[in-house]
Amino acid sequence: MLLGGIAALALSMAALPATATAATASDNPGALIVGGRVATEQYDWMASLQRAGQHSCGASLIAPQWVLTAAHCVQDAAPADLGLRIGSPDHTAGGTEAGVAEIVVHPDYATQNPNGDVALLKLDHAVAQTPVEIATGSGADGTPSRIIGWGLSCPIRGCGQPPVQLQELETRVVADSQCSLSAIDGPTEICTGSQQLLANACFGDSGGPQLEGEPGNWKLTGVTSRLGSLIPVCGTAPSVYTDATAYRDWIYATTG
Repeated sequence: MLLGGIAALALSMAALPATATAATASDNPGALIVGGRVATEQYDWMASLQRAGQHSCGASLIAPQWVLTAAHCVQDAAPADLGLRIGSPDHTAGGTEAGVAEIVVHPDYATQNPNGDVALLKLDHAVAQTPVEIATGSGADGTPSRIIGWGLSCPIRGCGQPPVQLQELETRVVADSQCSLSAIDGPTEICTGSQQLLANACFGDSGGPQLEGEPGNWKLTGVTSRLGSLIPVCGTAPSVYTDATAYRDWIYATTG
């Protein structure tokens, strides 16, 4: 029952009611990650994973023809259902558009088991944007990080539409005990908190990156997975990120 509740709190827009996803993102152009700000720099490798032309999840370009996202973002999808816009801070325009030729979900992932919440999507063509490098480790408790995405700024599922402009939020790695209600798996997941009140990832940020480093020199450490609390309100607790550094071998073996 606990794991079923965790799966239900995954931060994808795909589970929003049809009446919510049907509206256009321009209905709410100024908002994003709860407590975040408009992106202050260009993230050439950031991608919007879309269904029927609507933003659903985030993704990161990690090779010219591969993006990394969350498994729960694609668990019910065929390649033809998905498209990506890569390299634009506006998920409705600009950048490079690509289709999906192949979906590879990590074998540990299952709907009732959030571990291994990571998937690779092979694009239908290589793109010119510069991929992001995956870090060798996700850092100790207290390590500064940054999250970016097009998730909701209002904290409850179905409360609004994804924003047009990419935003960012300064975060940090926190003790796994702060995400214990989400049954966090320490070796393969990151508990990610913010020093701001009511600020963290929200619905629509799933699959997007957690970063460590500095402007112009970011490395990818995490993939947005789910809320770190059983309360389905964004920003009330740290969020759980799949530790991309724990899956480096699988990622590079899959992408060649």
